[in-house]
Amino acid sequence: MPVSAANVMVGAADQETTGAILNHDVGQTKPANALDVLSGYKDSGYISSDGLTLTPEYNTTDITEWNGALVRRIIESFNGTLSWAHLETDEESLRIWAGDVNVEEATAEVGKTITAALGAHEHPHRAWAFRIKDGERRILIWVPDGQVTDAGEVTFTKSGAITWPVTLSTYPDDAGNCIYIILTDGTVVGG
Repeated sequence: MPVSAANVMVGAADQETTGAILNHDVGQTKPANALDVLSGYKDSGYISSDGLTLTPEYNTTDITEWNGALVRRIIESFNGTLSWAHLETDEESLRIWAGDVNVEEATAEVGKTITAALGAHEHPHRAWAFRIKDGERRILIWVPDGQVTDAGEVTFTKSGAITWPVTLSTYPDDAGNCIYIILTDGTVVGG
């Protein structure tokens, strides 16, 4: 297959109608394409300019022959993580960063108050969707079962926005897959 510059994509956030990072209860149906409507998913708001990082990690064991030459490598485990930093400081970003049950919202005469409590609390498992675009082309990264397992360091300075970094661990679905990457080129067939 010949090389083609048309196959080089950028990873801009696709947030024309919603945010680029969405979540829902576990048990959602896998989208058929990157343009599918994701009904009922919650929008996570703006994400920092560092974007989204997907890290696949394979743990392997080498099998060598008598003289030490590698003859086979066995995959022992897979760990896929996604990480990003929320740029908005609001109830939804804090629910993702600190955990749903650890965030409370109240309204009083002083205005809306959000309280996030930190401790040794597990975050809920959710289905996740990450929307990426380049012109008419779209990428949808879909995680059928993911759990925030790391809330990163937060820096409070006058010279920069507060961000709420998180790392999402992924777990296998019934087919044994943790992450789906769905590409759609935007070319309408027929018409």
